[in-house]
Amino acid sequence: MNENARVFISCGQRKTSDYLEIITHDNVSLTPPELAVAKKIFDKLKKMGYEPYLALEQQTLQGVKEGIFEKLKNTEYFLFIDFKREGLYKDGTIDFNSGEARGSLFTNQELAIATFQDLEILAFQEEGVKKEDGILKFIQANCKTFSDRKKLPTLVISQVRKKWNPNWRNELFIEPTVSFVDNVFNPNEGIGKYFHIKVTNKHKDRVARNCVAYVERVENLATGDHRVLELVELKWKGVITTGVSIPPKSQRHVDAFHVNYNQPSTAMLGLNTHITDFSGYGTEYQVSGTGDHQIDYVVFSDNFAPARARFKLHIGTNVTDVTFQKL
Repeated sequence: MNENARVFISCGQRKTSDYLEIITHDNVSLTPPELAVAKKIFDKLKKMGYEPYLALEQQTLQGVKEGIFEKLKNTEYFLFIDFKREGLYKDGTIDFNSGEARGSLFTNQELAIATFQDLEILAFQEEGVKKEDGILKFIQANCKTFSDRKKLPTLVISQVRKKWNPNWRNELFIEPTVSFVDNVFNPNEGIGKYFHIKVTNKHKDRVARNCVAYVERVENLATGDHRVLELVELKWKGVITTGVSIPPKSQRHVDAFHVNYNQPSTAMLGLNTHITDFSGYGTEYQVSGTGDHQIDYVVFSDNFAPARARFKLHIGTNVTDVTFQKL
């Protein structure tokens, strides 16, 4: 299970240190290429245990959608670095020597998306960029100003150490490990073996509210025959409620299925029978026949993205033959 917090690094990526302004002997050492600075920050974050992402030259709309937008949607932290661009006119003149420059348009657009998604943001702005321009005027970004690009990675990491934590994710996760309880007596079905799936809330401080679990699809791996099940809530271990809360850094278990000793070649999926009154679900929520079967599970929550996982169930002629593993 990956516990590393993800960091979206949003910054300019010019491969040269050329400005439109004059570079002198005194300032050339302070202006290494933007991409070189970004890569140093990337490497430092990686060593600290984060999972950083640096968007490299997306040239197509599809690349932007599948790369940048997808990464922005699935990240915990947003690192905003606003490098200088062209000089700005003085008000009412055509003189570029206003003493201020614009920042990176694309980086500011990414900042707007990060703000909309309520991501945790650390912001840095190169000295000379116009203050409180664009969306920065409307958010509490508290930009740190820098003048020496060579020192920027150290400045960034010092702030990351103070304010961020690499050991969490804004997601629910269905564990690859499963547990079971043997010799459970059910008055309606006899003695059986119950298998559970562990669902973990990896957020550092947010409770996952109203988590509900379903089986979406079942497939016989030998024949390729598959069924998309009518959605009915699965039962959570030890309780009869439809949904449960999962505190941060904690787990709950879902009833994946059970197999009775008097019917060892049929797995009964973990249907919450306490909330159903249709006997047909009992038949639909069975997986019968020896061999390998694929089962797709999903967990929804009021305040987290859906968590999905695919498992392989092996059924034999005895309960002891049953195996269950994540694909």
